[in-house]
Amino acid sequence: MSDKLLEVKNLSVEYDTEISTVYAVNGLDLNLNYGETLGLVGETGAGKTTTALSVIQLLPEGIGFVTDGSIKLDGVDMLNAPEEKIRAMRGSVVSMIFQDPMSALNPVMTVGAQIMEVLKIHHPEQSTAQLEARVDEMMELVGIPAKRKVEYPHQFSGGMKQRIVIAIALACEPKLILADEPTTALDVTIQAQMLGLINELQKRLNTAMILITHDLGVVAQTCEKVMVMYAGEAIEYGTAEDIFETTQRHPYTQGLFNAIPKLDENTKRLEAIEGMMADPTQKIEGCRFADRCKYATAACKKGPEDAGGHTGPLHPLLPVRSAAVQHLSREEMTMEEKILIEAKNLKKYFKVGASSQLHAVDGVNFKIKRGTTLGVVGESGCGKSTLGRLLLRLYDVTDGQIIYDGTDITKLNAKELKPIRARMQMIFQDPSGSLDPRKSVKELIGEPLKIYKACKNRDEYDARIAEIMETVGLDERYAESFSHELDGGRRQRIGIGRALAMDPEFIICDEPVSALDVSIQAQILNLLMDLQDEKKLTYVFITHDLSVVKHISHEIMVMYLGQCVEYAKTEDLFKNPLHPYTKGLLDAVPIPSLKAKKLSTEVMRGELTSPVDPAPGCRFAARCPYATDACRGRDIPLKEVEPGHFVSCTRF
Repeated sequence: MSDKLLEVKNLSVEYDTEISTVYAVNGLDLNLNYGETLGLVGETGAGKTTTALSVIQLLPEGIGFVTDGSIKLDGVDMLNAPEEKIRAMRGSVVSMIFQDPMSALNPVMTVGAQIMEVLKIHHPEQSTAQLEARVDEMMELVGIPAKRKVEYPHQFSGGMKQRIVIAIALACEPKLILADEPTTALDVTIQAQMLGLINELQKRLNTAMILITHDLGVVAQTCEKVMVMYAGEAIEYGTAEDIFETTQRHPYTQGLFNAIPKLDENTKRLEAIEGMMADPTQKIEGCRFADRCKYATAACKKGPEDAGGHTGPLHPLLPVRSAAVQHLSREEMTMEEKILIEAKNLKKYFKVGASSQLHAVDGVNFKIKRGTTLGVVGESGCGKSTLGRLLLRLYDVTDGQIIYDGTDITKLNAKELKPIRARMQMIFQDPSGSLDPRKSVKELIGEPLKIYKACKNRDEYDARIAEIMETVGLDERYAESFSHELDGGRRQRIGIGRALAMDPEFIICDEPVSALDVSIQAQILNLLMDLQDEKKLTYVFITHDLSVVKHISHEIMVMYLGQCVEYAKTEDLFKNPLHPYTKGLLDAVPIPSLKAKKLSTEVMRGELTSPVDPAPGCRFAARCPYATDACRGRDIPLKEVEPGHFVSCTRF
């Protein structure tokens, strides 16, 4: 039997839209052996997901078409096989882990029934008891108690929903897994566990995987081969060693590496790749990156040359030199001493059932100086987003105080709160979910201006919107466009623009870059930091990406199950993490280097204990290797062990 599981030759895919034809993939070749892992990287719109959808034959019906090439999977011609054969292969031979679990899961079916559905299709010979046992096994495999199989998707956090999607994809032990950003919604510990589990399954079953991701750290830790895609083409393709261990990279590949925030550097600005990807509705001769490449020459307008498997730039390979950057820690920046917002013993409980309460935020205290950023990190379900909504009074507090610029806003009614809310805004994680698809970019940005009647006339309104669009880097030609017509980076810029419309002084940034590729991420982070410097904005930056939070934050609060377990200046926290949970988070960060420690399922094993009526004591104790009897039975207060460095742990 051949070693090749997947052979893709000269693949071209087009989308026929009402406006124009989109050339999504153009002449792509790739081979994948049984048990191999290939990482597909590149910006949004590069053609990564389209390539995967072509393999599994799930291109949008009536819109997406393979116009040229061939796809052979496990000996089957996928472009000419009957539909019945293709259906039988989906789930058993090839499975796909989709990026958005909200759209991948059926909201009216229990999660157990959705895993069971796949098993019934491919294993009709098995008894109900056998199938139920397999459902339980898959739930436990992805770190969710089997007893929760009777619950519905809306009862799980975003990270848990993604784990259920992974369980569905792995249930029938396929030969090929197409993983489309499978860890985007996951925090670093669960990400490490999930990828470790997938890797273990690969080894046990000789399963191959195509991993689509914008996280080069994940690629370095999981993939044997790497393909860098740009505007529908493979511009660099080789082994992981070829891509990660050489300085002779394609300028675009080098740009992706330069855009990554580094844990071992204090960098003021990231090196974003300027410009946007080539128009996919246009056929382009030569290198499609030429318009954004500082090394572009006339030779770049010619066709690519075969580089023997490791495809490099279309001009002589040159060491790519990073532009000079300012190495300035966030702690060294000038900050005003005035406290803008303070939380005192802040609590938010949600009623569960007849008499129980879910402790989403439980006794949190902090102060944020005007013009600074507080980074909030922790696993899914720890209370980060709830905290952000409390600070804006989108939720009423159960107990405690929120002091905003000297005013206790927890005591204000809706009328009294309205003028203060104009000074407080939020950038949401998912721009697709937070932007009205029926409104143009101009209407979306201008919505707060209308609500607060901030403009005297139409001319002032139009001028203000034009000013905001320029500030966030949105070309004026997009003013009449709709959000679904734009890429993820531009949609996020709309969200930032809307948040800036009323010229606020305080912004909650709830995972604002988690779904963006590294180049767009760098642009957004640079924009947020530039705006902070220019307008003295104050941020609460919620994220699970520790590299990002280190780059943008002055201070960091680590949350676990509704409580703060460590609080310190950014530099102090990364130099000397004290709480075992903080150390676990840092250990789980994937590093974009082949020399770094490989991801392991042993990274901080275990599941968050239930936040419903939690028992007194350290809530991390069940997962902590240092836990003793002293950690249980009583709550552990935050203790200042070093100036400005607080930790909740009996070891200090």
